[in-house]
Amino acid sequence: MTADFAGRDQLPESGEPATEWYRTDTEGHYVNHGWGPAADTLPTPATPQGAQCNPRTWKQERIVAVAMRYVNAPGNPLGLQYRHHHIPGWDPPASTYAGAPEDNPDVDNPGGPTAWSPGRGLDCSNFTAWVYNYGLGIKFGGDVHRQADGTAGPMGVRVAKEGSFEPGDLIYLHPNGDAGRASHVVIYLDDGHILDSRMNAQNRIGVQIRDRVGWYREAVVGAWRPIG
Repeated sequence: MTADFAGRDQLPESGEPATEWYRTDTEGHYVNHGWGPAADTLPTPATPQGAQCNPRTWKQERIVAVAMRYVNAPGNPLGLQYRHHHIPGWDPPASTYAGAPEDNPDVDNPGGPTAWSPGRGLDCSNFTAWVYNYGLGIKFGGDVHRQADGTAGPMGVRVAKEGSFEPGDLIYLHPNGDAGRASHVVIYLDDGHILDSRMNAQNRIGVQIRDRVGWYREAVVGAWRPIG
């Protein structure tokens, strides 16, 4: 399930040459507006064949395994903070806040400077987009609203907000209080847990496994199952 991860880590994350990632304009702002380079589409991995392997279960477990790689824990070099970036390899040495358009707002601190701080990271919907791209070669955009609407790319099968949910499902929430508009997305693990990227929630920073309690359970507006 994870044997090819080392090889996939060597694939270019973006079609833009790495030498161009950190170009700045005459005012010293990154020409990519702080988001960094866009993600390239990664190849679809081969699904194991055989009587002992259920392809659907294999894909679900693989997505969870990919997401777990990025948990922000001490000693994990792949751990990610919450940042408004498109790919995990984008590692700006200085704040990207100045002049950056807020085209993908998030409830955790819309427009605030922390999401544009130096260092590696992904926001909630760019994280889910990257996990599916890396894990299965399923490429959809990182805008949380378009993901929730099903217009970001191949989002799979729509799941009712009441569930039932399966591992790897993407659940969209309205923690900002607007029940008609999603502003956050999580990866469903089981009935008691999700995995997401947030500034700080449940005293856990960045990409973390979190308890599916409170608004994580109550503010659901819908879900998608990219693994059809």
